[in-house]
Amino acid sequence: MSAPTTEVTAARPATPGPQVEPERGSASPMERADHRCVPATVLATTRVAPQLHRLTLAVTGLAGWAPLGPDEFVGLVLPRPGTRLPDLSGITGPNPRPVVAALPEPVRPDVRWYTVAAHRPAPELQGDRSTEGGTTEIDVDVVLHPPGEVDEGPGATWVRRARPGDELAVQTGTTCYHPPATARTRLVAGDETAYPALRRILQEEGDVELHAVLEVDVEDALPPLPRPRRGSVDVVLREGRPPGEALLAHLRSAELPDLDYGWVVGEQDLAARVRRHLVRDRGLARTSVYFCAYWILGRPRG
Repeated sequence: MSAPTTEVTAARPATPGPQVEPERGSASPMERADHRCVPATVLATTRVAPQLHRLTLAVTGLAGWAPLGPDEFVGLVLPRPGTRLPDLSGITGPNPRPVVAALPEPVRPDVRWYTVAAHRPAPELQGDRSTEGGTTEIDVDVVLHPPGEVDEGPGATWVRRARPGDELAVQTGTTCYHPPATARTRLVAGDETAYPALRRILQEEGDVELHAVLEVDVEDALPPLPRPRRGSVDVVLREGRPPGEALLAHLRSAELPDLDYGWVVGEQDLAARVRRHLVRDRGLARTSVYFCAYWILGRPRG
């Protein structure tokens, strides 16, 4: 996460995604009209950096689908070890959890949400990659904490063990970064789990002033973030403090211009406290700040 992530979800956050429900008056995710839960197979796993893992998935049934924004996330429906995916045909909307929760516990899959790093529709595939049946390839980036630092949940465990040929399902999600065109000065911030979405936002953002702040626990464990055309990128070290304290201290002392829009994701308390700072101290309207809990300190995110 998206991300669209340690038990962590790079990915990736709308009503079914890795987030707390936005407060009334907060910026909200974009609604997607059509949702699908479709079969997928792992094509490759790549360790991009010490804490960044990439899954390349072949997904059938996504013809016509495309990301709505840079932080587009999808749900990975992950079979329990030693089991195959049960019948998921009852999933028709954006939230697979009611159908999944009704399945018998021994075969009940886990659902985790991650950011889409790349999307290759069938016509773009070449060489020895089959395009039969409208197969689409997507890359999903997952940020994993160093082993032993936190208790990993089923998503992180599955990603670490994933191998080519492993089967899963992909549930469509949506995008949460969609500021109005009038927002010309923007802040995007978060911890490591925000990295995949931050990278995509910085890559795709146009002619606006964009300031990005990333809080990390380990220096150089993630690739450098792209630089915006106008704005700044700052990486701050946690240095043993609880998630969010280093980021919040940096923002309180930072000389930033007047902001029009804020996007904050990461650990639950981090997201809430930084959002509060942007509203109370920097004067942003609540409706101009999107914030989301990608993970919760001390327990796996459901």
